[in-house]
Amino acid sequence: MNVSRQRPGDRAPELSDAELAYEAQVALTWNRDLPPGAVRASALAGWLTLSGEVLWHCQRQDAAECVRHLPGVVGVRNDITLRPSRASVKDAR
Repeated sequence: MNVSRQRPGDRAPELSDAELAYEAQVALTWNRDLPPGAVRASALAGWLTLSGEVLWHCQRQDAAECVRHLPGVVGVRNDITLRPSRASVKDAR
């Protein structure tokens, strides 16, 4: 098993946008607080864009936090929307 470790100050290896989006999607998949398949990641010039729909604001925040520190990420745009629950729809009537 090869394990590479970076020393403080070393730059992360350059990843293509496709590789970065893939790594972000893997991280989102492993996040137990997110519904399976609810959040998608795309990348452009190191910027990740998260899209999809979740029930809770904390899930929206958690998705961004789980990919923010991946090697090669310049920034995260969080376009995840909140799906209104049936209870809140009934309350609005």
